[in-house]
Amino acid sequence: MNKEKRFFYFFAVFVLFCMNGMAQNVSSPYSIIGIGDLETTEYGRYSSTGSASAARRDDGYYNFSNPASLTSLTYKNVNLNMFTRGRISNYKIPGVDTIAGPSKDFIVKSISLAYKVTPKTAFAVGLKPFSSVNYQYTTNSSLNNDYIDYIKYTDGSGGIYQTYISLAKEFGKHFSAGITGSWLFGSLHNSVEYYNSNLALDVIKLQTNYYSGAGVQGGIQYYTDPKKKWQHNFGLTTSLNSKLNGYNTTQYFENDTLFKKMDDEDISFKMPATFSAAYSLFNKNGFSFHLQGDYQKWGSQQTGYSKILIRDAAGFSGGVEYSSRIKAGDFYFEKYYLALGVRTSQSYLVLNGNRVNDFAFTFGAGKNLSRIIGVNMSMEAGKKGLSSLNQIRENYFQFSLGLTLKDIWYGTRKFGRYD
Repeated sequence: MNKEKRFFYFFAVFVLFCMNGMAQNVSSPYSIIGIGDLETTEYGRYSSTGSASAARRDDGYYNFSNPASLTSLTYKNVNLNMFTRGRISNYKIPGVDTIAGPSKDFIVKSISLAYKVTPKTAFAVGLKPFSSVNYQYTTNSSLNNDYIDYIKYTDGSGGIYQTYISLAKEFGKHFSAGITGSWLFGSLHNSVEYYNSNLALDVIKLQTNYYSGAGVQGGIQYYTDPKKKWQHNFGLTTSLNSKLNGYNTTQYFENDTLFKKMDDEDISFKMPATFSAAYSLFNKNGFSFHLQGDYQKWGSQQTGYSKILIRDAAGFSGGVEYSSRIKAGDFYFEKYYLALGVRTSQSYLVLNGNRVNDFAFTFGAGKNLSRIIGVNMSMEAGKKGLSSLNQIRENYFQFSLGLTLKDIWYGTRKFGRYD
């Protein structure tokens, strides 16, 4: 077995191992509403600059945020990526002096394969999370007789996943356009246990929402000559999604025995239209600067809570990166990179008339271990929610590890299958 095949075999085994053993137990209190927390940040290299990536073009890395960037990949290079993420969170509850937590998780977040099949055309396929739900809390309640109490254990899990295929084509020397077609699917689970040992009360209500729907994203990029001292890149994207449709199931269990099942109900959830505009400035010596603004246009809909609304949301991110490169003829081989950034974003949820804001600092680095193997790591420290607004404040630290395998594949007959 040659060197390349051994690495691809190792990668496949590693993916299966992580997917079988991944855990997700970070409690996110805001994910109880809607379809949970939206996954709006990037992974790997592009998360290091605050996820400001819609204008970026790197020949050794696949950039999901804008399908037009696919044409920057090296011709005939297959690019296989996997990203994992770990997260540690602590929580400050309004009116409580103590800090809850920490809660931790480690999970495989994204898998993709990208390939530039002709000198001007490329495609990618992959799977990534679109939203995630994970919360746990305990409350005390009483029956009609105020002297009889019981405990309610509430637990939520699940999420919406996105499987996709992207196509991109280069027009001329300075313009590229791409499109991504997606299928969204998943289930959200809510379990409530009613418990009182004195009354022999142990009833569990299990409610599950099943959703699916389609989405499409279009993207364009304009870029100046990379051989000049300064290169300017501009990127625009827009995404439209159908309404998520599905059904709801409700079951009741007593001592692990099903004793009642409600009729299924049809459900739906309106999805946002999203827009991004980005600018990147590259210096021939390896420095680059990146800025991006994002906007989500949500339709009006009920959340099931009178004081919680869904509203349009916006975000901003920026970062700087240094890439150490070796020139070989007209091409550059990257040895390593270092990056840092900042991002701020709004949740689509408004609580008691106040936004839930998220602010974070990012840092990351990556290195090409060989011609076919690249590794990268990014870290993010942030805060979500404000105690002064009577919101649950989450202080979090998360890190992402990425592995990229890239190798020359067969070309097309028209452009030289092996050349």
